[in-house]
Amino acid sequence: MDMDVSKLSPMGQLNMKNYSDGKPLYEQLIEMTKDPMKYNTELLMKIVRDNKDTEYGKKYGFAEIESIEDYQRRVPITMFDDYAGYIYEMTEEGKTNLITAYPVNHYAKSSGTMGNPKRIPVSDPSLFILNKYNYLIRTAIQCDALGFGWIEPPVINLIEAPMSTLKNGATYGAISGKIVAALGDKLPLFMTSPVEALIPDVKTNARYLHARFALMNKSSTLAICSYISMILEMMQYIEKEWDMLVRDIEQGTIDESIKMPDEVRASLMAKIRPMPERAAELREIFEAGFDEPVMPRIWPDMVCMVGISTGGFSDYLRRLKEKYAGDGYSYLFPGVTASEGLFTTPVAMDDFRSILVPDSMFYEFIPVDTDDPADIVTMDKLEVGRVYEIVATNLSGFYRYRMRDALKVVGMYNNTPMMEFQYRIDQSLSMTGEKTTEVALRTALEMTETELGFSVIDFSVYPDVGDTLRYVYLIEPDSLPAGLTREAVAESLNANLCKTNAQYGDKIVRGLLQRLDVKYVQPETYLLYRDLAISKGTASSQLKPPRILSNDIQKRFFLALLDEELNRG
Repeated sequence: MDMDVSKLSPMGQLNMKNYSDGKPLYEQLIEMTKDPMKYNTELLMKIVRDNKDTEYGKKYGFAEIESIEDYQRRVPITMFDDYAGYIYEMTEEGKTNLITAYPVNHYAKSSGTMGNPKRIPVSDPSLFILNKYNYLIRTAIQCDALGFGWIEPPVINLIEAPMSTLKNGATYGAISGKIVAALGDKLPLFMTSPVEALIPDVKTNARYLHARFALMNKSSTLAICSYISMILEMMQYIEKEWDMLVRDIEQGTIDESIKMPDEVRASLMAKIRPMPERAAELREIFEAGFDEPVMPRIWPDMVCMVGISTGGFSDYLRRLKEKYAGDGYSYLFPGVTASEGLFTTPVAMDDFRSILVPDSMFYEFIPVDTDDPADIVTMDKLEVGRVYEIVATNLSGFYRYRMRDALKVVGMYNNTPMMEFQYRIDQSLSMTGEKTTEVALRTALEMTETELGFSVIDFSVYPDVGDTLRYVYLIEPDSLPAGLTREAVAESLNANLCKTNAQYGDKIVRGLLQRLDVKYVQPETYLLYRDLAISKGTASSQLKPPRILSNDIQKRFFLALLDEELNRG
């Protein structure tokens, strides 16, 4: 590496330090993959030893545990309600040493979009692991694959960091936001978006700010988001509002239609200036249309995008590539991370698979095809091709905790399982025991789109328990060919769902379920849903597609926005 690091910007120097620190950690990870069970067992014994004097550790005899078998025999499998009382005492009364001996200075806000979010403790050791894998090791992977041309700012970062403070003084919000917020007043040095978008007031149109400031910066080399859908959404907004955005960039203004508090507008106006040359470049690009991918012309130096694109987000990646990005970018797909900690990490660019991290938490797994805790296995007993629910013992005080996340073993890296997220186990439909997962619902719709030549913006499904039992797909269409009837879509969808879930097909044949129905919702319904969730305090980085409507509030929202004209056609 022949580079004078002292001549780099602060962000460039930080990225180079992350590479220098991350490269040996990446090599250590590869070494761990050769005997992952050794390291995972050592981690469990450390967790048990460190927490033997906590209230929870005394209750279950951690001091007497000397093996995995001892641990499994003494400690029960748990759910969140088993910790709710402890967490209340921690956050409201400031008590410590209840479920963990490690310092807890942050609580993650779970992603229950329309319900009551949980407070998940995140210990300092857990934050260290997140930083180690999400920044240090990730930087090493990117530099080894892409070289060092991308390391200078600005980065297009769409991860927002709304944060509040709990009664005990700990911060409360998304984990990704906690890490972003830690940069404080250095944020403008690293990222295109201003602080007003990264740590937004709920009354501020952050979508406009992300798009406007990203467009201003021609030299961006990297785009980072929690979910790849966030980049797609930004590009859809740019396509729709490019004339206003370009005019504001040209004149150094913020259109009066953009909502934000007066003090936020004043703060932003002090930072911007007219950019007529950049505006002229952008206007030429957009006036040429969006029939060909525009991102390479907007940001000619961009080489990579980072964001979760597996499971329910795979279709967003496909649409982003087809419409806006083309095939010229590299992608780094983060592994499986939740409020409870980091489970898997990528080891290469452009690979959906990620490996279980041996030193992040202790893993047990329940096969979803049996759903019997008696069949629980450790990571060395996983079988390629099977789908399992994770049972996690983490660094923040959760022990043998059922995550309700289903992951499929898709291969091995050395001796370590490679995993792909499949679905949330609680997010499935089962009206008569058919157990239809989000994967089956999404795949059936993708097959129907291909067969009938149309595309959708997004969709949801709910169980109709009226006079007959059936599924109802709520679809926001992107395009519908002339003459394509709603009945034809429903017929194709029903046939394809019978293929993606044989149990559903059996229930249809036996008359236990009726053929599914399709209803169209109005344009921008899913954007409105997203905006409403954000206005109620949900971080954009935690918003997941509402594929299966799990409560009456969600159902009433979407049914109130049916497209009556399309549904009559």
